[in-house]
Amino acid sequence: MNLCRVVGTAVAPRKDATLRPAKLLAVRTLSADGSVSSGIQVALDPGFGAGVGDAVLIAKEGAVSEQLMGVPTPANVIIVAVVEDWTVEE
Repeated sequence: MNLCRVVGTAVAPRKDATLRPAKLLAVRTLSADGSVSSGIQVALDPGFGAGVGDAVLIAKEGAVSEQLMGVPTPANVIIVAVVEDWTVEE
């Protein structure tokens, strides 16, 4: 799993039927100090209500997508939590 920041949305009017109830969000991986990486991934939000600016925990596992969506889903990056706060001890 990775801690990420939601940096945007993806609009896809034509998509697989299993993706229709979910939002597609653009995320960037967060480092320990809260800075974001340069690479963008599209993550599926199955109903947590995440939005731009939120910190989220993502999983990169097809089985997790199926468990959260309740049906086999063609997604390999899925939001599993909206994170309110975190600490890192070095």
